Amino acid sequence: MTRLASIVALLLMLPLSSYRSRDIDTEKFLNFLAALENNSTFNYFTVIKVKDLNTGLTKEICTKGNFVSGALHIELDADYDSKGEQKVLNFAKNRRNRYFEFKNKKALENISFLKYNPGGVTKIQAEFNFDKVVATIRKENKYSIRLPNSKMAYFAHNLFNRGILSGESACFGGTLEYVDRTKSK
Repeated sequence: MTRLASIVALLLMLPLSSYRSRDIDTEKFLNFLAALENNSTFNYFTVIKVKDLNTGLTKEICTKGNFVSGALHIELDADYDSKGEQKVLNFAKNRRNRYFEFKNKKALENISFLKYNPGGVTKIQAEFNFDKVVATIRKENKYSIRLPNSKMAYFAHNLFNRGILSGESACFGGTLEYVDRTKSK
């Protein structure tokens, strides 16, 4: 009988884990859109998966939303007028999986594709307890940490993949801050 109860409990938990996965995917997509639509000097980080069509290399990278927008303007040959802005935004909104393919080398440079080392995401996890950071953010609804540029995007990448939006001021660089996208900054 206990074996049957274990099987029933497992079956009941499966939809819950599936729900959590969809919930975090939705949160990441909404954070992605917030990063793209943000037009201030306080730039939001986002995580995207990118394929370089010249080399076939694909990797997940963390970059600022305005850099993604700029890369899309370059790749799509879209002007920076209202029509071009809408073209880029519509294109991005149709990429719920946040997967992009770029051929234009300037577009790839705009998002630092070649410089980004996905191993840095794992490496920084040895230095920081991200479960604790996320718990602090959820409890206090605020968080900031001063980081060198060499660690900033990797820290933000880990937060983003846990459903946390963060950003950095272009005027006062070096400090990563939690962003509650439901409130205006």
